[in-house]
Amino acid sequence: MFRNMVALVALFAGLFVTNAQDRRIFVWGGDIDLKFTRYVADLTGKEKPRICYVPTASGDHSDNINYWSRICHTLDIDTLVLRVWVSTSPENPSFEEQLLGADAIVVGGGNTLNMMGIWKAQGIDKLLAEALSRGIVLAGGSAGSICWFDGGMSDSRPVDWSFVEGLGFLPYSNCPHYSQEVRRERYDDLIRRKKIGPGYAFDERAGILFVNGKAEKFITQSDRHHVYYVSRHKNRVAVEELDAELLIAEDALPEGAYESVEVGRKIREIETDGSSTPLSAYVAIVREMARKNRSYLDSSVNKIFLFQNEIAGVVNDKYLDSMGVYGLWYFYNRNGVWENAGEDFGGGTVLESEITFREKAVRILRSKQGE
Repeated sequence: MFRNMVALVALFAGLFVTNAQDRRIFVWGGDIDLKFTRYVADLTGKEKPRICYVPTASGDHSDNINYWSRICHTLDIDTLVLRVWVSTSPENPSFEEQLLGADAIVVGGGNTLNMMGIWKAQGIDKLLAEALSRGIVLAGGSAGSICWFDGGMSDSRPVDWSFVEGLGFLPYSNCPHYSQEVRRERYDDLIRRKKIGPGYAFDERAGILFVNGKAEKFITQSDRHHVYYVSRHKNRVAVEELDAELLIAEDALPEGAYESVEVGRKIREIETDGSSTPLSAYVAIVREMARKNRSYLDSSVNKIFLFQNEIAGVVNDKYLDSMGVYGLWYFYNRNGVWENAGEDFGGGTVLESEITFREKAVRILRSKQGE
């Protein structure tokens, strides 16, 4: 009797602690990347969290696992990988040990339908529910987003798009990769025809942090990737773009710490005076390149970013036609002369290029000062 009472008290105590935990799920529209992973790590509140990567949707593909390992190495994160394609062995940790021993769980992309079938067959779905109740952060992109919702728009079946059921931790429908026209049209149409309930959609590099089942923060890495709430209104689909905050590295230059100068002129229109400014230094380089290819003179300088008159970033459009990205050249002020400090891909927009500069400027400056 006494033992039963102790067990009962312990059970209720455990339930009380569990219910006190915030249940956080961070979902992403596309494949996971370094910024996504850093955000998940920060959500744990631990200096060096242990994150369990679950690549079931890709069939535990080695390329995905290696990519994940490189991200974790860069961020100095302790990680383990839950593989379902393994043979029974006393040496292999159980699914329970791996999932419930983690600070966060990240699910990769791939075939959502197959993943859900394997999880249910292996009891992983129940372990993930337990992990959520314990306050372990759940996260993922693409298939790793759909799985947490009632379901989502997926290419898991041959021939045509379909709605695949998820675990139902988030009581909404979901559509990652919303920028893909066919996927977007099918998702919107299902909501319009009341085949599925309203829900959240997002482009490749955007997502949502849910806390206790409610959307708390909308996140994006760029001004061209957005988050949406899609619902039905008066027999029509209503798509509301939600206000998202930019996801920028913690050590990036803060807003207001650097200058931003609009240029908006072609190289042939700019007069220079040697290397006394970042602009003149850049123009001199391009004009030298134009000796072999005159088309460089028709490229434009869009903006210049300047930090403490020591490091500058010049945004140009010479890669836009062939690669769809802006170029970003760095210049370092050495005793009044601006020297070339390297070329980079800025991003698909000028804002993305600005973010790249903010995240790399101090690192480049320190390397130059250490020469």
